[in-house]
Amino acid sequence: MWGTRLALPALVLATCSELVVALQCYTCPEPVSVSSCDTITTCNANETMCKTTLYSLETVYPFLGDSTVTKSCASKCVPSDVDGIGWTRPVSCCNTDLCNVDGAPTLGSPRSLAGTLLLITPLLSLHL
Repeated sequence: MWGTRLALPALVLATCSELVVALQCYTCPEPVSVSSCDTITTCNANETMCKTTLYSLETVYPFLGDSTVTKSCASKCVPSDVDGIGWTRPVSCCNTDLCNVDGAPTLGSPRSLAGTLLLITPLLSLHL
């Protein structure tokens, strides 16, 4: 009888209380290679997204041919359209622990390639 009296309040407390665990993201405030961005940060309570920004190889010095990224915790994150043409700094967003392990989506997806070819083909035919 006493066991049930003690167990019931404990069960109610366990189901009613919400354990808040902060999100963890990989962070690197300055552009570094994807493999070098390995610092794990526990985000603030209002930062519910992990954000990754991929920098164009042409815009980051030194020009080593590696993808360069910045990663952070974010309270707001707007991802880039991976099919967008002309993006020099694509952004990706995610919301689970350590989900930003890789770089942002690149514009080299098959759909992007098809879209680019679709736009370029008429231009090439003008010169033939």
